[in-house]
Amino acid sequence: MNDLMDRVDWLAFGSLIRARRDGRQMSQAALGKILGISQAAISLIERGSPTGLTADRFHVLLSSLEIAESELPEVQKIKPAAAGNHIFISYSHKDKVFLDRLMVHLRPLEKRKLIDPWADNRIVAGDKWKTEIASSLKKARAAILLISADFLASDFIVDNELPPLLKKADESGTFVIPVVLKPCRFAREAGLATFQSINSPEEPISGLDEHERELVYDSIALRLERLFENKS
Repeated sequence: MNDLMDRVDWLAFGSLIRARRDGRQMSQAALGKILGISQAAISLIERGSPTGLTADRFHVLLSSLEIAESELPEVQKIKPAAAGNHIFISYSHKDKVFLDRLMVHLRPLEKRKLIDPWADNRIVAGDKWKTEIASSLKKARAAILLISADFLASDFIVDNELPPLLKKADESGTFVIPVVLKPCRFAREAGLATFQSINSPEEPISGLDEHERELVYDSIALRLERLFENKS
């Protein structure tokens, strides 16, 4: 059971739990009582953070909501064709505060050399910035998109960063993680909406309290940790 839990995509699984629970008109408190954990813990699980969910409780959860093992969403493994640990982070400079907090959460993985996250704030004076960005895009093993109205309004991002990233995702398995920072038209952007965002577009980071924002950032780090630890 522990091996099965390690393979679960907790963000997608949280959405499945919520949908199955809503279909049965079961409250978070009622489900928490069945599992012997708090309503707050159920809320965290549905947001992608399996706090307090032991193997025994996981089994009871599946049984209570009649979720078959075949229905469990699994973390997408990195395709062998795309090698390395380089991660390209695309963002609008107007959203730099979100980038800074994300990098704090990614730092432990970077120190372990599990990932090599790159954003254009690593460009130093004298570098040819377009060349540096193009080089990073070419090496990208995964990409994090920090999406807002400013992101979608950026000609450079839309014309120069997204096309090669989406092409690499299709052709070589580059893994794309959208993160919705602020209310915007992400869900209506055909090229982007095909990728599941780490958080619900209806619950952008800007509208969350500090605890919930930290959960989203931690979910990004967890997604990357599992991706790169399970790469073929």
